[in-house]
Amino acid sequence: MKPYYYLILILLSWLVLSPCTCLPSVIHNRSNNIQCIDTERDALLQFKHGVTADYCGLLTSWEANTNCCRWTGVVCSNLTGHVITVSLPSRVNSQCLEGKVSPSLGELKHLEHLNLRNNDFRGEIPHQLGNLSKLTTLDLYSSYASTSLPYFAYAGGPGQISWISRLTLLRYLDLSYANLSAITNWVTIVNNLPSLRVLRMDWCLLPTKIPSPISYINSSTNLHTISLSHNNFNESSILRWLFNFPKITNQLVYLDLSWNVFDVPIPSEFEKFQFLSYLSLSRNAFQGSVLKIISNLCDLEQLDLSFNNFTDELSNVIDSLNNCNKNRLITLNLQMNGFWGAVPGSIGEFSMLESLYVNSNSLEGTLTHVHFLNLLHLRELDLSDNPKLVINIYENWIPPFQLDVIGLRSCKLGPRFPKWLQVQKNFSYFDVSISGISGSTPVSFWNSLSSNLQYLNMSNNQFYGILPNLPNISNAFEIDLSSNLFEGVVPSGFEQTSYLYLNSNRFSSCSNILCPIESFSRKLDLSNNLFSGELPDCWMNFRQLKNLHLENNQLSGHIPNSIGTLLNLQTLHLYNNSFSGPFPAVFESCTSLMILNLGYNLFSGSIPPWIGNAFDGLGALILRKNNFIGEIPESICQLYMLQILDLAINHFSGVIPNCIGNITMMTGINNLGLHFEPDVLYLNTLSNVVTNSETAIVSWKGEEQRFKETIRFVKYIALSNNELSGEIPDGISRLTALGALDLSGNKLSGNIPFEIGNLTALEVLNLSNNHLTGKIPRSLAKVTTLDVMDVSNNHLSGEIPVSTQLQSFDASSYAGNSGLCGAPLQSCSKDRAPSNVPNGDITTVQNKDDDFGFFLGLYISVVLGFIVGFWGVCGTLVIKTSWRYAYFRFLDNIKNRIM
Repeated sequence: MKPYYYLILILLSWLVLSPCTCLPSVIHNRSNNIQCIDTERDALLQFKHGVTADYCGLLTSWEANTNCCRWTGVVCSNLTGHVITVSLPSRVNSQCLEGKVSPSLGELKHLEHLNLRNNDFRGEIPHQLGNLSKLTTLDLYSSYASTSLPYFAYAGGPGQISWISRLTLLRYLDLSYANLSAITNWVTIVNNLPSLRVLRMDWCLLPTKIPSPISYINSSTNLHTISLSHNNFNESSILRWLFNFPKITNQLVYLDLSWNVFDVPIPSEFEKFQFLSYLSLSRNAFQGSVLKIISNLCDLEQLDLSFNNFTDELSNVIDSLNNCNKNRLITLNLQMNGFWGAVPGSIGEFSMLESLYVNSNSLEGTLTHVHFLNLLHLRELDLSDNPKLVINIYENWIPPFQLDVIGLRSCKLGPRFPKWLQVQKNFSYFDVSISGISGSTPVSFWNSLSSNLQYLNMSNNQFYGILPNLPNISNAFEIDLSSNLFEGVVPSGFEQTSYLYLNSNRFSSCSNILCPIESFSRKLDLSNNLFSGELPDCWMNFRQLKNLHLENNQLSGHIPNSIGTLLNLQTLHLYNNSFSGPFPAVFESCTSLMILNLGYNLFSGSIPPWIGNAFDGLGALILRKNNFIGEIPESICQLYMLQILDLAINHFSGVIPNCIGNITMMTGINNLGLHFEPDVLYLNTLSNVVTNSETAIVSWKGEEQRFKETIRFVKYIALSNNELSGEIPDGISRLTALGALDLSGNKLSGNIPFEIGNLTALEVLNLSNNHLTGKIPRSLAKVTTLDVMDVSNNHLSGEIPVSTQLQSFDASSYAGNSGLCGAPLQSCSKDRAPSNVPNGDITTVQNKDDDFGFFLGLYISVVLGFIVGFWGVCGTLVIKTSWRYAYFRFLDNIKNRIM
């Protein structure tokens, strides 16, 4: 037997007979004879003491006097008994642990893996973790962190995470959502981790500027994953640090720089990363062409260039990727750029493609079934918001794929509902809104809707017919069937939908959805239909409801008492119905209200005095065109957040409260008002839906307008067509952010407030059809934003102040004031006295600035006249002797003649 055979035999014997020292030490402990070390058990119990909540029962086995090596999430070495792993991650979308990370973990000197991922730990990460010299994995990622307030925070200087540099064996580091905004030397810390392979620091608020020079002496040469998204990077120095990392061009396979603010031409250095399989530059402002970069990336599986300013022709992009990626590419996201041209047929050569997002570009041309023939694995398709894109697929074609995401908004799909879409059975996202489809929807389509459905949008088409019951869509987050021609009874099946839009159809009954056992609705929009009769009294089942739209129907009767149980209700729109009765007392319980619109109904009685105390956040109170009477209560001035006050076309009497100038939201142009936090439906890593875009109908510049996102900027007061009397309060001049003021059609008297020119944001001013006297204040000439002004049919007099704005209005804006003159009316005569001033008002003190100017001029004229007259005569007589003698001889002669 040859000598090396003996050597092999000896080695095999040793492997069989010796303890299994070659097995990885991270094998989960199942042997009963491995006992944990007391000091390490005590350290783990101190960690448990810092946990304030355990929703998943992860720490229920963590009890004193028990073997910690058998605790959930704890792994001990089979040889030494030392704790080498603490792994307590929460599941995705599930928060398990709350509390603080105890410094006691620093006592686990042999710890190799620490994973606290997806939990809710707050406060500082203890620096004692720097003692864990054997640590190879540190994962403190928390998906529960707020985008504006990351969970882990640092109050001190940049030295607070320098301890990480001591972890020289660290291969995996994830500090995502830790607030590192004060850590100016974070690059230095990363560069001193020689074993690092994975770096994840998303949502860390990392400082943009990097100190120079940068040393790479101790840097890792094995770094293959870098994720630095959501950090607001805008400095090219970050990119230079990245491009100069040692050997990174041969190692890097995963790079995520998404959600930053790089506003530069795309650097050509990206082409050096030839081994990238994942590249995301999404949500930046990179510019220029991507062709040179992507043509060299031949290992790409996922490419996300969305939300940038790239402007290539799409066919060139597809051809560049096809050169070496057609059998590899899985995800291609190019949405929200400036890509243009036709979608090439070569798109179908990506045989492994699962996700294709080219929505919101400038694409055109026609797509046929040929484009999709080879896309056997396609699951997500979004071509939305390319209005010149035509999708013309022959009627009987059956796709080789089943889609999960179908986005075809604003594409040309019609005129009939495509049959190839009807055979899609498992989608969770479906959007064919504004796509030119008309006709009835096949019952088979409705019946095929699966329990996977989360988002369905078929709005703004010409679908008609009666909807069947929809029992399979109980998990849907949002359904939008608005702006179609659906009719009849709203079917059952929508009760669990969070956001339901059935507005602008021809539905006549909604009884099936208004009295469920329990509803999860947050927004319910039934406006602009044919609903009639009284509302049922079962709103206590809508406990999560935030927005209720019932406007523009034929509803009547009193408001049911159960509306008062909607404690989360933020907006209530009952506009243009036939509701009646006094101002509903049940609203006093709806303390979260931000918009209350009761306009164009038959409500009567007075506004209750409690209104100022009930709604701390009320931004819009619209009672237009009802039968309300009585005075406007002063308590309305306590609605400090109010930005829309519309009490027009009622029977209010008395005076306008002077305290109206105390409404804080209208006193500053920078005060942003009504704002509704959007809810986001996360469908996958590429597609999500932002919803809850709230609206308000406002009478603006003479017509009804619907405001959405811009509602926060709308600030106006409309008290027109009532029976209000007295003067316009001076306090109204303090509302410097006011955009519109309509007091027309009342019995207001006295002068226009002298300081009305302080309303420098005013776009609409209507004071017509009152009994106002005096002059138009000269301060109004300072308001350069006026688009609409009407002071007609009053008793105003004097010259219209000269300004670019005031002379631009038609003469009808000043008609019915016979004492007014000046452009655009007839010119003022110098000796013309106002003829329309009532007897007894001639001696009244006129407009403050005009009176002051008149008397000031009078005083100056008298004084100057006296000086000139006195010294012009007497001074001459003193200086000129011959004139003095002649003057006195003249006086003597006159005296003698008289004698």
